[in-house]
Amino acid sequence: MFLSSSSEAINSNLDLSNAINGSGALSGVPHAESLIAFTESANRQTSNLPEVRKQLGEEVGTEGMIDAAITVSIFRSLNIAADCSGIRVDDDWVTIAVELARLTHADRFTTAENSTAVKDRIKGT
Repeated sequence: MFLSSSSEAINSNLDLSNAINGSGALSGVPHAESLIAFTESANRQTSNLPEVRKQLGEEVGTEGMIDAAITVSIFRSLNIAADCSGIRVDDDWVTIAVELARLTHADRFTTAENSTAVKDRIKGT
């Protein structure tokens, strides 16, 4: 939801489905493939993180890579804080989260199970 809001703020059209499910090449985001690879590696803490980070730095520069790392850490910390605090997602946000998850096929990720209300709506129960 943050990505779609920020892209609207800068009058940019993004294909969120391609950013999540494709290579990112058709998403409209510059250097999307490297940004996706970095985000996935940083979140999953995979062994190829040093190489992926280096590749991203070569494409977007050191400052761009640092901005990407900060962005990844902010989103990750928001999810961790919400999960740990037991924040209740109200019905309006559940509906939006379910629609976005279905639209982008993000419902296939394990984090879709973090909210019981969202999980139940995705699974139709």
